[in-house]
Amino acid sequence: MKRRLLSLALAGVAGVVLAGCSAPSGEAPPTPTQFPADAIGEEPIAGNGLWLVSGDDAASEIVDAAAAAGPVTYSGSFTELTPAAAGAEPAPGRSLSVRFSGRVDQYTASIDAGALSLEIVTIDGRSYLRGNAAYAARAGIPELEHGFVCTAGDSLLEEWEPFLKPRDLVDELLDASGTVTVQAPQGDVETLDVVVGTAEAPAGVMTVQRTGPPLPAGFTAGDATGTGSFAFTAWGEPVAVVAPTDPALACD
Repeated sequence: MKRRLLSLALAGVAGVVLAGCSAPSGEAPPTPTQFPADAIGEEPIAGNGLWLVSGDDAASEIVDAAAAAGPVTYSGSFTELTPAAAGAEPAPGRSLSVRFSGRVDQYTASIDAGALSLEIVTIDGRSYLRGNAAYAARAGIPELEHGFVCTAGDSLLEEWEPFLKPRDLVDELLDASGTVTVQAPQGDVETLDVVVGTAEAPAGVMTVQRTGPPLPAGFTAGDATGTGSFAFTAWGEPVAVVAPTDPALACD
C-alpha cells in the first residue's frame, strides 16, 4: 500500500507526453518512433506503446500526461489496516477520502479524514475552506464551521497535499516501490495495467489509456498495511469553479 501517501495525509488526524497513435478507421495505426527497434517487431503498434519502454520511462510518461491534461475529476480513499492478534484478520484503522474536480490552480475538493471534514474552493490565487466543528477546532479558526474562510496562502492546504494536485497524486501512486511494469495488452482492450511493485508483491495496479497520452483511469492497492482505490475521469474537460459570494471570513 501507499504507506508514505497515507501517512502524510493522516499525520494531522493522529517528461514528454506520448503522442496519440490512433489512426482513422480502416487504417493501420502508425508505429511510434520513440521505441527501440528491436522491441517493436514487424507488426504495427495498436496504441501508444507504453509497454515497450522501461518502467521508469513509463512512469514519467504517465505523470507528464497527467500534468499536461489540465482539468480532471477524481475520487478515492485509503484505509489503514491495524495489526491484529495472531490468527486474526487486520482491522480497518484510520481512513481518508477525497473528491477533486478541476485543475491545480482552480478546483473544488472535499476531504474526510477520520473525524475531520472540509471543503475547498480554489480560484484566482485564493482558496476558500470550510469544515465541520472538529476541523474548525483543530485549525483554531471558529469561522470555518460557519462558512467559507478565505486564505491567500497555502498554510491551511499543506497537510492535504498531494491530494489537491493531480500530477503529484499520480506521481505518489506510482512511487510506492520504485518498480513499475507495464503489462503488454491482450486483444483490443482500451487500457493498460501498470503494476506498481514486483510481480510477487505488487503494491498496486494503475490502469491508463492505451491510445494517446497514457492518462490514468483508476488505481487499486492493498496489502497488510492498508487498502486504497482511485477513479479518474473527464481529463481535459473544463470545470466551472465559482468563488463563494459571502465568506464567513474574507481575505480583504
